[in-house]
Amino acid sequence: MSKRALFRKNRWNHLLKGKWVIIRPLKRDDIDKRLSWKEYPDPLYFHYNPPKLGHTERGKWYLNKISEPDRVYLAIDNHDQRLVGFISLYNIDRVARTAWMGVFLGYEFTDRGYGTDALLTLARYFFEEIGFEKMFLDVASHNKRAIRCYLKCGFKFVRTKYNKHDPRAKLDIFGDDGYADIRKYFKKEGDELLAQFDDMVLTKEAWFDSNPPSGN
Repeated sequence: MSKRALFRKNRWNHLLKGKWVIIRPLKRDDIDKRLSWKEYPDPLYFHYNPPKLGHTERGKWYLNKISEPDRVYLAIDNHDQRLVGFISLYNIDRVARTAWMGVFLGYEFTDRGYGTDALLTLARYFFEEIGFEKMFLDVASHNKRAIRCYLKCGFKFVRTKYNKHDPRAKLDIFGDDGYADIRKYFKKEGDELLAQFDDMVLTKEAWFDSNPPSGN
């Protein structure tokens, strides 16, 4: 086992308890649970929908997630012990003490405070227990609900960029008037649809400014 993998195993093989959620190590049956979630009805969020996997493919999904050398992939349960989402750290740099964060919830578990609580719970451990310096993320510029959550948690904007949008979503962003308000966040390059994203960062200094250690 590499030093990086050992670091991941030692640091993350326990429960992180928040107000509404518990963050825990990934288990094989989490992919089975995810496949029972409702799909997001808006193709804009197609990438959050459960993949269609057979039994063997589910096992490979699990093994890939737990063996990626530069990623920690964790499950989010609510206090009823129901899987509601996943949260991960990737591009982990143990020297600079930085990492990128990604989080998503099943459609039926949105708007319940689970995402904010999971992020705050992870950040508390990230900064206070293992002493990392910066947590980065990127978010689609049109996803104002997510951006409000990140700003509430202390993240600041760094830069804007464009990423390719998954063509499987069959998103008619310029023809469907339902997307008129967010068209400004998309552009075409040839046959490809590009979506605007914002990079954001939460620093240890900003975390402790908003969450001073108890007793101070």
